[in-house]
Amino acid sequence: MRCFLVAAVLVLGAGCAHVVPAPSVLAEAQRVSETPQALEAEKYAPQAHAHALKLRRDADDAMAQKDFASAQILGEQSIAAHAHAAALARIAKAEVLATRAAADVAGREAELAALNADQLRVAADADALAVRAKAARDAQAIIASGPAEPSREAARAAAARRLALEARMLCGAARMLVAGSASPASSEASAGGTAASALRMSADNEGHLVDAESTLKALDGALDGTSHGATPIDLASRARAACLSALTFVRRRQASVSRAPGAGDALLVELSRASMDPSRDDRGIVVTIRDAWSKGGLNASARARIDTLARAAATHPAFPIEVVVHQDRDGAKARVSAE
Repeated sequence: MRCFLVAAVLVLGAGCAHVVPAPSVLAEAQRVSETPQALEAEKYAPQAHAHALKLRRDADDAMAQKDFASAQILGEQSIAAHAHAAALARIAKAEVLATRAAADVAGREAELAALNADQLRVAADADALAVRAKAARDAQAIIASGPAEPSREAARAAAARRLALEARMLCGAARMLVAGSASPASSEASAGGTAASALRMSADNEGHLVDAESTLKALDGALDGTSHGATPIDLASRARAACLSALTFVRRRQASVSRAPGAGDALLVELSRASMDPSRDDRGIVVTIRDAWSKGGLNASARARIDTLARAAATHPAFPIEVVVHQDRDGAKARVSAE
């Protein structure tokens, strides 16, 4: 009886010897393959993710074949492969996000450039409207000025001289545009593209300018005391209005400038970047150089600024240049304005 019991125990022990639990690493590999990081790796690093899954399947196959050592090793390799796939996925995702961000920045920059271009066009249109409104306002009928007390008459005389100076500069700018429109190159680019239309345009420009210059000549005579037909302040206002009207008329018909409305903005930006402090007035774009003179003539700073203006003029040959020199009464100071 004792021998039978021992044999039964031995038989039972032999029957249970083949049941060996699977290595815990396989369960860990299964858990890792179902994490959010693994799902993200499936999207951004599919090859590395597939390799990790294959290692886990190989571990399961080794376990089914009772190759416990291989199952353990393959399970550990599967976990490591999943970690590698997750790292590659983070890198790939970062690159995708960087590409999208770069594209978004490029799009924003394009929108900004378009907005800047629109702003320049609107500014140019606003400047043109302001000039036309000023020309229309200055061209309105002037109420005759009656006699005034001596101090007021002196102020009127000073204002008349200032208006006369402005009128001379406006007519001078118009004269340069008229001369430019009469050149062969300008005739070819004129409206209509025919010699006849170019001649008509030149004649119209000349007619408007001659009328303005005659008014200016009468003003000079009044200021010199050689003419007594009109009060100088009234005649000065009419002369300035006439010269401004002539300049506006010529500028609208001057093909090389009117067909490139953005060129003036480009010139203004270029001079601003060169720290020339440009501005706009009735004549166009103006740069003023102050304290330009020394005992030997132009000082070094003024020469450098004039050289910069010369380079800008060479870059924009469609724009005529007028150089106006102002000097005070005692000759100690002078100012050069280049338009």
